[in-house]
Amino acid sequence: MGVATGHGGGGVRAVEAPRPSSLRAVLRCLLPAACRLLVPACCLLMLGCGPTRQEMAAQRAVSDYFVGNYSSARRILRELADEPDENFALNNARLGSTALIEYRLDEAEAAFLRAYEVMNSVGVNNGGRTLGAVLVDEKIRIWKGEPFERAMVNFYLGLIYYMREDYENARAAFENALFKLREYGDEKDGISPDDYTEIESSFALGYLMLGKSWIRLGREDRARPHLERAVALQPELAAIADYELNRRANVTLVVEYGNGPHYVLTYAGAIAGFEPTPQSAGPVPPPTVIVNGRRIDVAGLDRPPVDLVALAQEQRWQSIDTIRAIKSTIGTAMIVGGAAYGAHRAQRGRLDGDDVLVSGGLIAAGLLLHATSQADIRQWEMLPRSTFVIPLTLPPGTYDITVAFPPTRSAPAYEQTWRGIVAPDGREATYYIRMRRWESGPFDWPPMAEDAGQPAAAISR
Repeated sequence: MGVATGHGGGGVRAVEAPRPSSLRAVLRCLLPAACRLLVPACCLLMLGCGPTRQEMAAQRAVSDYFVGNYSSARRILRELADEPDENFALNNARLGSTALIEYRLDEAEAAFLRAYEVMNSVGVNNGGRTLGAVLVDEKIRIWKGEPFERAMVNFYLGLIYYMREDYENARAAFENALFKLREYGDEKDGISPDDYTEIESSFALGYLMLGKSWIRLGREDRARPHLERAVALQPELAAIADYELNRRANVTLVVEYGNGPHYVLTYAGAIAGFEPTPQSAGPVPPPTVIVNGRRIDVAGLDRPPVDLVALAQEQRWQSIDTIRAIKSTIGTAMIVGGAAYGAHRAQRGRLDGDDVLVSGGLIAAGLLLHATSQADIRQWEMLPRSTFVIPLTLPPGTYDITVAFPPTRSAPAYEQTWRGIVAPDGREATYYIRMRRWESGPFDWPPMAEDAGQPAAAISR
């Protein structure tokens, strides 16, 4: 008898049911201890499962963000982002997203920096706390995000600096987005799942923007290797990563489309993976760019350097906490095995005291694994599915620019128009466009802060 289990994006393997004859003696000793552990574990689980007042407020802010009520979302998140609790980094990442969509670059930068300080602290959750210790109480389980969430915090910091033409700080932030990933071991190969080897990042978006930063710093020798690395990872980026094209570009559109991945849970509350999958969501549609009412040719520039839905399926882009899913699945196997064994023996009229011990012990141990494998399902909901980088070379002047996406089987059509976009002479202007389901514009450049009457990019609070 076997129970199929899976882990992350890996293959399916069979967990053999335990042999009753070999377990009776062991379980006779272990069952009392298992039961003593099971009761308090379950009690702690039940006590900690309800959302706090702050968590409910954060979800209201997230809802406000998705319906376009950014002022309300920002007001709630500003208060929450100052709280030195376990959600400090998460709420600052959320605040950064909310401020960035309104071009409040000072506020977005400050929020992403605070999130960065905690998410990149060494040992922040294991007693070896360093940089983040002054920000958050060390006794609580701090959200640090999945690796792809950490990469995006660094990307947004780099993007803000790049938009300000602060290319040295942009370069540093994009380099931080290219941290080494961890390839964890597989038990079927005799390797502990806690063991890992470090591998180079596959974050093509980071390599692309790092290459662009080196171009603006006048370092062709440093720019080309990073652009080439982006193409090596994703050959379809050859046009976007062309050195001469990016050197000549005076307008770059950074366009974000769709919604990022979210956790899928088992009935026991453990993480089973991420949804949607690339197969269920379908391919990312290419954007259309219209300048002053005329569609321009962006063939080859309409490929996304990152698809977070696909990235989240790769185990290297998941945190070690996904091992909780394995624990829960093993617990399921033990519960099923124990119940099946007891039912089988009872059906044959041979259920004795030892059989009850075996069956009950397996079920108790399985429940204990479930009770201790509840997943941390906090996540950064504002992430997009894809980020496009579209370099353009336009005659100096002002333009009305529309970006549009066709409908797909899993998403409606999107369109957004900005009026008065400036194409400068002799330098590059970068514009961030987050496609919004309910708002197509037109929006005027520069965006105005509703509470200050001046360009939002100049507002810090």
